[in-house]
Amino acid sequence: MKYETGISGAVIVSAHNGYRPFIGSVGVLHGRIETVAEGQIKSEECEVFIDADGKILMPGLVNGHCHGDMTMARGLGDDLTLLEQNHKFADTGWFYTLIQDEDRYYSRQLTYCEALLSGTTFIMENMYWGLGADSVRAMKEVGIRGALAEDVRVDFQKPDEFISEEALTDFINLCRENDLIPVLGGISEEDYETKRLKKIQAIAEIRGISITSHMAENTWRQDIVREKYGTSAIDYLHKNSLLGEKVIGSHVVYASAEEVFQLADTQTKVVNTPLCEMKIQDGIAPIPEMVRKGVTVCLGTDGAMWNNSNDIFREMKGMSLLHSLNSGVRSLKKTDILDMATRNGAKCFGLEKEYGTIEAGKKADFILIETKVPHMQPMLIGEKETVTSALVYNATGQDVTDVFVDGRHVVKNREIQTADVSVIMKKVQETSEKIAKHFLHKETETSMSLRSGKTGPKSAGCT
Repeated sequence: MKYETGISGAVIVSAHNGYRPFIGSVGVLHGRIETVAEGQIKSEECEVFIDADGKILMPGLVNGHCHGDMTMARGLGDDLTLLEQNHKFADTGWFYTLIQDEDRYYSRQLTYCEALLSGTTFIMENMYWGLGADSVRAMKEVGIRGALAEDVRVDFQKPDEFISEEALTDFINLCRENDLIPVLGGISEEDYETKRLKKIQAIAEIRGISITSHMAENTWRQDIVREKYGTSAIDYLHKNSLLGEKVIGSHVVYASAEEVFQLADTQTKVVNTPLCEMKIQDGIAPIPEMVRKGVTVCLGTDGAMWNNSNDIFREMKGMSLLHSLNSGVRSLKKTDILDMATRNGAKCFGLEKEYGTIEAGKKADFILIETKVPHMQPMLIGEKETVTSALVYNATGQDVTDVFVDGRHVVKNREIQTADVSVIMKKVQETSEKIAKHFLHKETETSMSLRSGKTGPKSAGCT
């Protein structure tokens, strides 16, 4: 038997052995890891042989919350909170009236290229607006593994106009035919109504899919729930039996000790985006308490409007440093952080048996990271290892040299093999310029109106 691909002499890091790094080799056959062993394998044992001396081999990273549609607006939301952005971008429906579906298609593809090049092999695309079959095509063409959330609403400004049964069926079938995970996109706190939420829950249960929604993200959304129901968002969901193992809550910044217990007890999943939460001043989630209580916490980047980068290595370092400052230097272990980026991400989508660790039988989704560079050295292996430290604190996505998805070599020597990135970047650049031109013109008009003492009507906020 010959391996389709053999990776020899890498420093292997994975949760399956408690993150104890060792020099070893991986053999891939039929898209799965056939063998993991200490030492080296011979080139004659492999159809494709890769000498990985000086590189770390670890599971591909998981991004559990991203809005690929927003990459086209990277940098245009700086210095604004989410509420301020809501007001600023309301009259265009968050740019929707300024763009075409093709613009969003390429925006998503650029997001997925950026993700792969920085070591992410699975990404959760959160709906902003539906793209139909092109949602699947955008992901499959780039070659990343992932989940696609379809908004339960036809229009996020009309919370009771739901997607048709036929359209949802087509979406779910298309995802599954293409080995992607279909997810139902729920609603945020400003639209909470018990009957409405129960209806959404029933749709997801009948279809056997998870629900994802922004949850307890910021103070103003918390205030909406408290004013309406006399309690906070998570407690309200718990009292109405709306939490559960197939519920994925994004952000989850505001959770009391009792609510952390509720999340753990119901096995509700949490995707936290620490850099986004800092950038738009959402707050600091009680992640150490969640980890201690056994909540499955994984990492996301959110969209480029709220974070600007799609690099889970940056999220790992941000998560660690934020909670060192907020909760103490030992509040989260390096292994906790690595779990969030790998096997917890897989578990969030019910796929922990398929990937998230480097073990025989798992899907061959893994990455190689260069260590023979000054910022990664010195690096120790053994009882006083510093490999896990280097992954959390030193590495960035720029250190990823190779990426494998289903055993397919989708990034080779830092170059993506599945898409023409230059064409995609050009398309998204044109879209970004179009959006920026609109808002520059709008700001000029507003400035002139203020100088003349005339102001137009105020726009309503959007989700």
